[in-house]
Amino acid sequence: MTTQAQTETATESGLNETTLNLIALGAAIGANAERAFRAHQSRLAELGVSNDDMIEAVNMALRVKGDPHSQIMALAQTTLVGESAGGCCGGACACEEAGGQKGDCGDDCDCG
Repeated sequence: MTTQAQTETATESGLNETTLNLIALGAAIGANAERAFRAHQSRLAELGVSNDDMIEAVNMALRVKGDPHSQIMALAQTTLVGESAGGCCGGACACEEAGGQKGDCGDDCDCG
């Protein structure tokens, strides 16, 4: 990490302000909290934290946030559709059956 974290004094928790704001930036991603994200991104920029370091924190938050989504989708696939059926639509795209185009189901559907 190329932040100025080494020159900051630690807070009562032992973490410096940069580290605390990077944690908060990731938490804002996890909570879908736009205002918090903007506030902590702004503060990190004031502290001299590079965009690359902020991107690293955001990517970590997205990996953490994505794991439960992947796990619940796998659970739904195996328990509701069955392992041998294809995709979230059970092999046939519900969009097409309703007169739509493949992929019209939305981002959560593997029909496309």
